[in-house]
Amino acid sequence: MNHANETNNIAVSSAEILSIQSYIQSKNTAVLTIMFTDIKGFTDLTEQKGEQYATQFRTHHDEILTQVIEQDGAGLIIKFIGDAVMAVFSEPSVAVERALKIQQRLDDFNAAQQEFEPINVRIGLHTGQVSIGNTLQADVFGRHVNRAARIESLADGGQIYLSYTVFDSAKGWLANHKNIQWQNHGRYYLKGIDEAIEIYEVLAREHAIPKAPLQGNKQRSFPKLLTSVILVLVTVALTAAVFYLQKAEVYFVRFYPEAMYLDNAQPIALAGEKIDQSRKVITDIKRGKHIVHYEVTHSYRYYADLDIQRGINNIELKFKELRLPSVQRYVSSLVKENKVQEQQTFSYALYDNKGDKIPFNVDINLQLSS
Repeated sequence: MNHANETNNIAVSSAEILSIQSYIQSKNTAVLTIMFTDIKGFTDLTEQKGEQYATQFRTHHDEILTQVIEQDGAGLIIKFIGDAVMAVFSEPSVAVERALKIQQRLDDFNAAQQEFEPINVRIGLHTGQVSIGNTLQADVFGRHVNRAARIESLADGGQIYLSYTVFDSAKGWLANHKNIQWQNHGRYYLKGIDEAIEIYEVLAREHAIPKAPLQGNKQRSFPKLLTSVILVLVTVALTAAVFYLQKAEVYFVRFYPEAMYLDNAQPIALAGEKIDQSRKVITDIKRGKHIVHYEVTHSYRYYADLDIQRGINNIELKFKELRLPSVQRYVSSLVKENKVQEQQTFSYALYDNKGDKIPFNVDINLQLSS
C-alpha cells in the first residue's frame, strides 16, 4: 500500500508527542530526520493470500525494521500505520545508514526463505527543525512527516529516496563508505508542497542501479514560455516524420530471468513485478537485432534473439541453451587397466562482442591415470 495519499495530515497522538519530545531531550537536538516506509504491493498481497498470511508477512517486516531502527537507541519508531512505519533519528547520517541496513536485512531475509513472497520496502527520508527549547512544535513536525511521506511515495520497492537536507548532512559523514552511491534525480513537485523538492537516492548494493521516479511531476529546467515554443516545434517535427522517427517501446511477455543482459554486458531493467504477464523494458534498446542472455554457470548460458522494430514490441523471448564442450571419464583402482586416453571433437558456437554467432571446432584430449 502507498500511504502518501493518506498523509495530508498524519495525526500524532499526545502520547506520541511526549515520546518524541523525550527522544529530543535525550539526544539534545532540535532537528530530527524523519523516516517513512511502506511495503510495495501489500494490499494486493493481502487480497491474493488472505489476512492470516498478510499478518505473518507483516510481522516479519515489523520485527526486522524495529530491530534495525531502534538498535542501540539510534532511532525511535513513532507508529505503525498499516504496513507503513514512521520513525525519527537525531542524526541524518545514522538515518541513512539504518535505511541501507533495512534494505540489506530484507535482502538477506528474502534470500534465506521461500515461505513468503519477497518483502520490498520503499523508504523516504527528510530532515528539519521540529522543536524550540526542547518543546516539540507539532504542526511543524507534521509538515516534515508529510514531506518524508511524499518523498517515499516516489520510490520503488528496495529504493531509498531523500531530500537535499538529508543528503547535504549525511554525505560528508559517510564519505569513508566507499560502497555507497548517491544520485540526484532532479526536482519534483509533491502533492501539498508548493516548491519543488530535490530528490536524491542512496544505494549500497553491489549491483544496484540508481532509478529515477517512474511517476511524479518533475520540474522543468526551461522557462515556461521557452518550453512551450520548443514543444510546439518538436510536435510539428515529430508529426512530419512520425513514421521515420517513431521510438521503439519494448515489452517482455511471461518469462523474466532474474539477471538478463543485452548484447555483450548491458543489464536489462524491467518495470513492474515478476507476477506481471507483461513488463516494460526500462533499458534503452535501439532498433535492430540484438541478443539477450543470462548465465546459469560460467560455462552454461541461455541466449535469445531479439529484433526491435519501430513502435510497440511485445516479445516472448525464446531462449536456447549454449554450453562449452567438456569430456568426463572416471578411472577406478579396481580396474586392471588404470589409464584412460580419449579424444573427442566438438562443433559449437559462441557470440562475439557484436552479437554475431561464430562457429568453433575443438579437439579435447583427455588422459587419466589412477
